[in-house]
Amino acid sequence: MLQIYFLSILLNVVAGLILVYATDFTAKKSEAAEDAEAENQDSEVEKISDDSTDSEGDSVFDKKLQFAINSKDTFFDDMTFRLVVAILSGLTGVLKLLSTVQNDVPVIGDLIPAVAGLAACFALLIEFYIQKSKVELKLPAFLTTVFIGGRKYLGIFCIIAGVLHFIFPRVLFL
Repeated sequence: MLQIYFLSILLNVVAGLILVYATDFTAKKSEAAEDAEAENQDSEVEKISDDSTDSEGDSVFDKKLQFAINSKDTFFDDMTFRLVVAILSGLTGVLKLLSTVQNDVPVIGDLIPAVAGLAACFALLIEFYIQKSKVELKLPAFLTTVFIGGRKYLGIFCIIAGVLHFIFPRVLFL
């Protein structure tokens, strides 16, 4: 089904962007570091508003884009949005394993995008659980290394899987 194909591409890219660029809620930050970060953001807002009168349009745009990516309260940092993306990525990953697109090879035809979606689902669900639960999560060292410590690499893998799946639709494993 083409709908699942495009949904897989979209969710792999969005989940990858969340894992790479959004705030990592699994990292334990001290209150002093959070206060320093809040002060830095306030000073960045003042710098951007002061620099908005520059004649160089590119530098102002770059600063505003950088501020938008790094600022808190973006929709990528919303835990409900992340939970919905995680659930949909997992569901789409399972459906990619079970369904084929127009004479494609079952299971291995879309293996990499399906695995990327399932991995992103697991990483985002672990992060959601760690953020919302009062009980400490004990995972094996391998899973902690891959899904918590290597979340940026996992995000890059998801983005690459989504883009390659879009560009090369009938290649085996993609």
